[in-house]
Amino acid sequence: MEQLIPVVMIVAMVAFVLIKQIGKLTTNLDTFADESSYDRYAKFSAVIQDHIREIKQSLDSSKTPSERPFKLIEGKNEEEALELLSNFIRKLIFFETMVAKKKSSKEIEADLFELLSHLDDFLKEYCVDGEALSDALRETLLEAYEQLN
Repeated sequence: MEQLIPVVMIVAMVAFVLIKQIGKLTTNLDTFADESSYDRYAKFSAVIQDHIREIKQSLDSSKTPSERPFKLIEGKNEEEALELLSNFIRKLIFFETMVAKKKSSKEIEADLFELLSHLDDFLKEYCVDGEALSDALRETLLEAYEQLN
């Protein structure tokens, strides 16, 4: 019985140290996984911004690109449309900043989904052939997202 108490104490200490080390290891893995997902969201955000800038450039009548794939529906307010696109870009810049790291991956995905839904609605409401443009943009963004994984 005298030998049992020291053995139990040593086993308890070893178990405690193992539990602490496993906890540190899993915390480091979670941090690494979160960092890579934030980088992926930041890169995807940049891709979306590029597409929105292309739409904005095409809709802006003060800039005359040779070919305008995105055309404003007649009667729609150009300034309002350009302001909405600028707001989308401002929201996307958030995903490239350190502030976004305070949110979980699920929250960021939800925010990105909401923004993309609004962009989809924008194309349908403000652009000629908005449904087709929206479908094409959706496909392009899906391919870009899959390439980031």
